[in-house]
Amino acid sequence: MNDDKSVHSGHRERLLETVHNVGLYGLSKIQVMEFVLCYIFPRGDVNPLAHRLLDKFKNISTVFDASIDDLKAVKGMGDMSAKKLKAMVEIFNIYTSSKANKEDGLGTFGDIYDYAESIMRYKNIEELYVFGFNSRGDYVADRCLARGTLKMVGIEIREISNFVNTYKVPIVYIAHNHPGGSCLPSQQDIVSAKELKNKFEFSCCELRDNFIVGEDGIYSINDKKMKRVFGKNDKYMDIVTLLNKNGTNRF
Repeated sequence: MNDDKSVHSGHRERLLETVHNVGLYGLSKIQVMEFVLCYIFPRGDVNPLAHRLLDKFKNISTVFDASIDDLKAVKGMGDMSAKKLKAMVEIFNIYTSSKANKEDGLGTFGDIYDYAESIMRYKNIEELYVFGFNSRGDYVADRCLARGTLKMVGIEIREISNFVNTYKVPIVYIAHNHPGGSCLPSQQDIVSAKELKNKFEFSCCELRDNFIVGEDGIYSINDKKMKRVFGKNDKYMDIVTLLNKNGTNRF
């Protein structure tokens, strides 16, 4: 048993050294998955589990996007390990949003599009974010107001009032995502945009724009046109690519 532990320990050290020297891009998909699993399972050989996960989900991004129940269906993945794996995605999201949300705030349309892309483009459920600005157009704060299914998000007037009153913002922009779909608005999106505008006005706040983040780009409902077009070949980038993002027109 001690020899077995020693072999695994040595393998982990070599894997870490390889990542340090050449980066994750220098590894195979199996090695990347194995490296991730080392943080979830502090001991033991995780190589067979890495193979089982990739056999079932095909690539790294879909492993991370899988539901807790689907992950638990793979031999070797329990409830706690599945939740740890899903939590790692949130760590990546915090990293990318922190990179996009510059210390001096969101000063341009490019900044806010960068930020919205980083926090919503790769999500597999719909989310709705609000970005608040003061009367001078300076960024103040943002918050996820609603998280829903693949088809719909909802937002309550009390959530809007809470955000506006907490940060004392007279101007807001909102954005939601279309997971796996186009950024073009549905009829429901257009109807909801009018309802949301009225709700913000009721809270004494101006809704400047309402845009959608899809797999093909970012669409402004107010301007009725796409503001950003995403490349066609990067839809299924591995999760490590999410760590490499960094935008311009003043509000």
